[in-house]
Amino acid sequence: MDKLEGPNYKVRVEDCIPAMKEHIANGTQFDFVINDLTAIPISTSPHGSFWDFMREILDLSFQVLKPDGVYYTQGNSACAQPALAMYESELMKLTHRVDFVTSKVCVPSYNELWVFYEIWRKDHEEARAANRLKPLSR
Repeated sequence: MDKLEGPNYKVRVEDCIPAMKEHIANGTQFDFVINDLTAIPISTSPHGSFWDFMREILDLSFQVLKPDGVYYTQGNSACAQPALAMYESELMKLTHRVDFVTSKVCVPSYNELWVFYEIWRKDHEEARAANRLKPLSR
């Protein structure tokens, strides 16, 4: 990809909360939402402003995502198992039932394995399969 806009895509680099609220108000939905905002918070419990922010982003993202769409996000270090487990627990509390797969990738600038998530609505797995959207790994 050598430019931010093409015939069937547009990469928007801006504050996502007002942008997603605008799309919700307009009824616009997307095949994919890619979240590259921040890593999953490291904390002893899924409470506080960072977790509230994470839940707001998830909620808004699934409102702008088509029913058979896919949400992509980074997690955290593969060593941060408690934080990853808390995030996965929060995924199970979303309004829409979701399923997900993770991929571990070496990120050279972090010098460690990093976990990435691919998340979709569970009730639309058949539509997802029909669109040939396949998980990165199982």
